Amino acid sequence: MIEPRHIQDYSSAASLEPHWGYADRVVPCTNDAGSCEYLDVVYHSHDLGMLYSGIMWSVIIGGLLGWGIVHRSSSSSSNRLTRTISSAIRRKLLPEFKAGRYFFGRTTRLQVLVLLCLTVYLTIFSFVGIRYKTWITPVKNSPGVYNTRSSIGPLSDRLGILAYALTPLSILLGSRESILSQVTGIPYQHFNFLHRWLGHIIFIQSALHTIFWCIVEIRLYQPQPSVAKAWIVQPYIIWGVVAMILLLVLWGLSTSWARNAFGYEFFRKAHYVLAMVYIGACWAHWKQLECFMLPSLLLWFLDRGIRFIRTFLIHYNVLPNGKGLFETIQAKITHHDTDIVRLDFENPIQLDFEIGQHFYICFTKGGIWQSHPFTPLTLPNTPHGYLIRAKKGETKRIIDASGESTPIILTGPHGVDIMRNLQNEDNVLCVAGGTGITFVLPVLLHLSKYGLTEGRLIELVWVVRHERDTQWIAKELEELRKDENVKITIKITREIAVQKPKAGDEISKSGPSTPGGESILSKDLSTLAQLNGNADGNTEETSQPSALGLGKEEYGECPCKPPVYTSNPSGSGSSSSSLSGIGIGTGTKEIVDAEKAIEQGLEPHHRPNLRQTVRDFVSKTVNGPTVVYVSGPGGMISDVRDEVAECNDASKVWRGEERGEVRLIYDDRLE
Repeated sequence: MIEPRHIQDYSSAASLEPHWGYADRVVPCTNDAGSCEYLDVVYHSHDLGMLYSGIMWSVIIGGLLGWGIVHRSSSSSSNRLTRTISSAIRRKLLPEFKAGRYFFGRTTRLQVLVLLCLTVYLTIFSFVGIRYKTWITPVKNSPGVYNTRSSIGPLSDRLGILAYALTPLSILLGSRESILSQVTGIPYQHFNFLHRWLGHIIFIQSALHTIFWCIVEIRLYQPQPSVAKAWIVQPYIIWGVVAMILLLVLWGLSTSWARNAFGYEFFRKAHYVLAMVYIGACWAHWKQLECFMLPSLLLWFLDRGIRFIRTFLIHYNVLPNGKGLFETIQAKITHHDTDIVRLDFENPIQLDFEIGQHFYICFTKGGIWQSHPFTPLTLPNTPHGYLIRAKKGETKRIIDASGESTPIILTGPHGVDIMRNLQNEDNVLCVAGGTGITFVLPVLLHLSKYGLTEGRLIELVWVVRHERDTQWIAKELEELRKDENVKITIKITREIAVQKPKAGDEISKSGPSTPGGESILSKDLSTLAQLNGNADGNTEETSQPSALGLGKEEYGECPCKPPVYTSNPSGSGSSSSSLSGIGIGTGTKEIVDAEKAIEQGLEPHHRPNLRQTVRDFVSKTVNGPTVVYVSGPGGMISDVRDEVAECNDASKVWRGEERGEVRLIYDDRLE
């Protein structure tokens, strides 16, 4: 029942004029002059809305195809002009958009620029092409009663069209089996920013669409309340209300507050289900726009269907009697500290994947409806290895569970090959924080295993809390250490083993480190330096152990084992007494009590200057461009990303100096 809304008598229509995405129009118009003029505006505005949606999708598809062509054709034979332009773009658009961090989080200028362009387009073409006027028209069979018709109706319809048109794009941006990743080579998780903000835009458009039509039908049309009562019970309006409620719940559950309150797994499953039902409700609300809803639904089912098929192929085995069996994989558990476990298991079917891709792992003991993304730290066609940092929920239960193994279900692989465009002359810097080592380690293992480390500069910089954390990947590190072309630098942020010398002892860093012992946090060295008379307040300088007689290069870095640092025996008596409560005094050799240091208010960690690390690495390159791989906390990625942008110099690239070309490949997924 749409006749009452469109004020047209279809039963006596001489002919109908079709309009794509809208109700057919009765021609010629048999209403009063004001209503006929209003209908002219309504249909013209709708037709323009469909045109603007088509232009938007043409630009999106054309841009993606162009990006894909450039991505597929990129190689070492790229000409100097292409490399110069790419370097200039990275320098300007790769850095974090710091002015909008409160709203956008840690995101690049490029992502914000794309969002800005889309927002500007939608804002302009939400209003363009609508004739803004008010018409006072008589109500048929109601003498003295008049309707107020205005351009708020066409504007509301325009907003609805654009919200429908954006729905398939939102599904594309949020898909794990991402078509966009296949076309552009960009990992699907990098589209999450646009997916999230596109959801905000669709919510605002839909809310305004609903509010505007409520004003029209409940306030401007007469007589009331009979018009409003007849309007709200129409099936298409009921489905519209259902869709708006679902969208409100979707939007609410997507906020950081809701994700923290209900947990990420609840959010993810609810998001999947509610999105599917929302698309169906939109279809029922206005079936004329099924051209947008049908692709949305197909993309939704395609994403889930491919996941199911991949999981089935990994775990389905044919028994000798010819029957099939779905089997889980038994993964060996190795505990490290209180919040880290390593999973290892044999590749059951020689599952093929590319370096940089990741799998979703379901721990069946906790239920089959939860899965988490993890990147293999091993090479393809070798036994799988994963590092898991327990937070809460299912990963915490794995940490607390007894037993040497656990059954898992594997889904994937997802993501892209991060070594696809790595050329033989590229220098490689890998930066990782904590469990982010799983993203960069296979790159180095691959280069070392296949003899690709000669003739270029290669370095791993791994930032960990404790020296004992290196045991997570002890076997892999030992393999890398055999390759003299790979430099390994480990930066310890929360402890440095400090030994107090006896009177007359020399400053030294000899002797083995103490992996499991208590030790002072690196920032505490800053406190010690200040107590010894350094009061300039410069954190960058005082946090270095130079106050203890140690060189900057030695601080938290060592290709093999972190050194054991000794305190300076020349410190004043007041300094010794002031620190004696946390284990620093005179006389005997001991390890500083870090826990007591934390209780007394000392800073619990020191973050290394990774911007300087990147800058130093690039300055040491002799020939060839540089590729920086990084994975870790958001702050780490932001620092490295900003410095990579700074190191790009288009003028040097144009002059043939390859040092000015620095590319970045990063992974900002937690775990």
